Amino acid sequence: MRNTLRRALFATTVAAAAFGFAATSASATALAQWTVVNPNANGTFTAQLKVGTVATLVDTNTSQQVDCSVGTASGTAPSGTYSTGVGIAKITAAAWGSTASPCPGPLGSNFTASLASGAVISIDASSYSGGITSGKLSGVKVNLTGDTILGTCKAVISGSVSNVTYNNATGELDINTGTGLKVDSAVNCSGLLNAGDSATFDATYKVAAPLTITSP
Repeated sequence: MRNTLRRALFATTVAAAAFGFAATSASATALAQWTVVNPNANGTFTAQLKVGTVATLVDTNTSQQVDCSVGTASGTAPSGTYSTGVGIAKITAAAWGSTASPCPGPLGSNFTASLASGAVISIDASSYSGGITSGKLSGVKVNLTGDTILGTCKAVISGSVSNVTYNNATGELDINTGTGLKVDSAVNCSGLLNAGDSATFDATYKVAAPLTITSP
């Protein structure tokens, strides 16, 4: 009788342990929702505006806009499996326009812009379907400098950007009139930009060595 009881207890313990392991494994699998494959072993990426397109910044309060035909971005997106799409990739450097090819604005103005020192733009994935990841950009902080009829305009724009998609097949990051930006400050900007104004951003970037982002 005692041997039978011991065998029953042993079997129950083994079954419980196996069940616990299976549950833990299943839980871990459930948490692993996003996968990134980066062809660059060091986990970095570079991108530039898609040829033939422009990046457009619009102050929605004044309806004035700046169009850039030159734009670059770089950052990190290490290969791996992640439980959340927040920060699935990060942009650590970005610039729009150059001395040779500035971004034209209203009234003959010309602008250049760059990611503010220390700022990191987080690419936050929220959904996936058919090779396309949808989400937003957060942590945006950009310094904008322009030559206007009244001198040098300096503005800071920050916030988040909605309506962002990434296409595995094309390696394109598309921002379709993304909302969520605000003009933090605007000095000597001739009323083209004003502190407190809202802004939208529209652009399509081509990643040099395309990432593959998937989610069940």
